[in-house]
Amino acid sequence: MEERYVTISFEKAKEWYNSNNSSLKEIALQAFDKEELEQIDLKEVINLLLSYTEITNTQRTQLESLKNRKNISKTSAPKLLRILACYFNGEFWKKKEGEEGYFFYKKEGGFMNTYSPKVMDKYWCISSHTSVCYPTLVYFKREKDCKEAYNIMKSLDKLDALYTDF
Repeated sequence: MEERYVTISFEKAKEWYNSNNSSLKEIALQAFDKEELEQIDLKEVINLLLSYTEITNTQRTQLESLKNRKNISKTSAPKLLRILACYFNGEFWKKKEGEEGYFFYKKEGGFMNTYSPKVMDKYWCISSHTSVCYPTLVYFKREKDCKEAYNIMKSLDKLDALYTDF
C-alpha cells in the first residue's frame, strides 16, 4: 500500500480531536500530542469573562492584567477550572468544613455519593458539601457560579478532560 503524508494545522487537528469521529481523532493524535490538543486558550476564556455584565471593576482590572501578560496562552482543563473558581469565588476564598461549597461532577455508577444532586445534562450534576471538604474537588461559593463554570467548560468541550482514567 502506498503511503502519503498530509499536513494539518493545529486548529484543524484540535477540531478533529474534539469530534466524535474516532478516525479523525486518531489522525490528530498522530500529528500532535494529546496534551497539546487538550490545552485551552486562556485569552479566549478571559475575553468571555470580561463580557459578563456582573463583573466588578476589580475583577475587570485583574482579568485585563492577566490577559496582557506575554507568557499567557494555554492551560489544561483542571487548571482552568481552578482559575474559574478563583475568578468566581474571589482569589482568597477556600471552602472550610461547615461551610457550603458547590461542585460539579460526572455521574457514572457510584462516582460520587452526594445528596440531592441537580442534574445538568445526561452525564453531569451539580451538588454541594457542607460537613466535608475534599481537597481534590474544586468548590464554588455559589451554585450559580458553579453552573457558569460548568457552562464555560462545556462550551469549550473540556468537561471530559477534567476526569481521565488512571
